[in-house]
Amino acid sequence: MSHVPPQPVQPDLAAPQPPKSNGLATAGLVLGILAIVVSFIPIVNVIVWPLAILGLIFGGIGLAKSGKVGKGKGPSITALVTSILAIVMFFVMNAVFFKAVDEAVKETQKELDKSFDSAKVEDGSKGSDANPVLKDFRVSKCAVVTGELGKELTLHIDYTNNGDRRYNYFLEGEVLADGKKVSDFMSTADNLAPKQTFTDKDAGILVSGEKLEGAKKVECKVVTANRNDF
Repeated sequence: MSHVPPQPVQPDLAAPQPPKSNGLATAGLVLGILAIVVSFIPIVNVIVWPLAILGLIFGGIGLAKSGKVGKGKGPSITALVTSILAIVMFFVMNAVFFKAVDEAVKETQKELDKSFDSAKVEDGSKGSDANPVLKDFRVSKCAVVTGELGKELTLHIDYTNNGDRRYNYFLEGEVLADGKKVSDFMSTADNLAPKQTFTDKDAGILVSGEKLEGAKKVECKVVTANRNDF
């Protein structure tokens, strides 16, 4: 019996195939997760748009590719879902945020309205206007007198704080000589407590007496009145 030597095993010369991957699916998943996390932060969540859009693109390509490579279907679907949810949350969170800001502004304005009153005084409105600042003052004296420097205007404004807190007052008015405006005047009263009274005797100090020479009738009218508790 003859001996047959064993045949040598031929090595497999084919190069090993690298495992197929789906990097776009993974990238889309990461972007989608980042987008939905950021979407909960108002204002800052504007960056949701580039993140979510890229998440949708990568997720869509990754899903299409998953059929060929057999990988990435789950991450691709998750990327699409999280990106869409991030866009929805962007609108929801910003709507809630801006509504809260709007309500806060309105509440602040209400408090400011309580602290500040302003009124334009018109003929016949004094005492009948609902604005409370109009009830807190009156012109008690408006007359031309002869002083050390000649003719001068004596103008007194009486104040009574009818409010529920301390107020500062600022009035602007005009002086009429025989029905014609000849000058402006200002009057202030500072830090009056509720029910406290004060008379400003210097309201006409800046009015030129020369403009009142020869006038038969002098009138002092308040045009605008303001009070605030700042």
